[in-house]
Order: sequence, then C-alpha cells, then structure tokens
Amino acid sequence: MSTILIIAFILIIVLAVIFLAWRDDKIGDLEKRVEMLEQQAKKKIVSRLFFVELKSISSVLDTLNNCFYEIDKNGDYDIDTEYRLEDVTDEWWESLSKGDLDIVNKMK
Repeated sequence: MSTILIIAFILIIVLAVIFLAWRDDKIGDLEKRVEMLEQQAKKKIVSRLFFVELKSISSVLDTLNNCFYEIDKNGDYDIDTEYRLEDVTDEWWESLSKGDLDIVNKMK
C-alpha cells in the first residue's frame, strides 16, 4: 500500500512540474507578444511626429521611414497600406498637387 502511495505521490509531482513548465512557456509567449505589440505602438506614436499629409492623393508621408500610407475616410492612416516611391504609378505622380510634389521631391 505504501508503494502505491509513493508512486502516486511521485506521479502527482511529475504532473505538477509538467503543468508548471507548460504554464511558464505560455506566459513567456504572452510576454513576447506584449513586447512586440508595445514596440509597434511606440513606433506608430513616434512616427506620427514625422508625418506630412499629402491631401492631393489622400496619403501621408512618413519621413522617418520614407514610406507612404493611405488615409481612410476617418482621416486616420492605415499602416497596412504602406508603399514606397518605387511602387507608385504614373497616375500617382500626376495626381500630386504642386505643393505635394515639392514635398515628395524633397524626400528623394
């Protein structure tokens, strides 16, 4: 009987150790995810300081990263629409107003 109790006790300890190790892995993954999201938020906040609105093409120029983002109907920029000068078409260039063209030419 005591052998069964000892084996059961050891089994419970092993299961507890496995559970705690698994939980620590999940906490580590969550901490990494939170850190990544914080870095993205900080980048977004800092880069907003360096944005120049290009009204003629409904976009903003991110002077920190030398890229453009489209402005949505709410007036916010959409980071999923990032593009660079290499990606633009002739229509894009033709749509720029004189003032916006001057701004874009300064970044080249």
